[in-house]
Amino acid sequence: MQDFFFLKVENFYFKLEFSDIFYIQAEKKYIVVATANSAYVSLVSISHIEKLLPKDLFCRVHRSYIISLEHLHKFDNQIAHVGCRKIPIAKQFKEALKEAITIINGEVRCHKLDNGDVDKLLRVINPE
Repeated sequence: MQDFFFLKVENFYFKLEFSDIFYIQAEKKYIVVATANSAYVSLVSISHIEKLLPKDLFCRVHRSYIISLEHLHKFDNQIAHVGCRKIPIAKQFKEALKEAITIINGEVRCHKLDNGDVDKLLRVINPE
């Protein structure tokens, strides 16, 4: 399977690699494909593009949004953080997102480390 597709924008075809796509947003009859450096607007339905994307790399989270699971860095029940963008998660797509990724449940403590201080983290997790 190819790891890219070509998107027609006006008279040009742009090669978009799956790994470069952050999210796809529907805007009326158009889609906006957002990458780190560009946004491509094309006259295609979001349903059509969703069928062409690999399910293990992308997930529909809203009627207007498909996100890249590779660029998803955190989410709650309402918002997905993809790159610098906050993408809404609709109720009907929440379970699909949770099924598309691996989730490890447990009590989580998040601590910022200075200079990769693993010993500091181990002391927080395992105080003596």
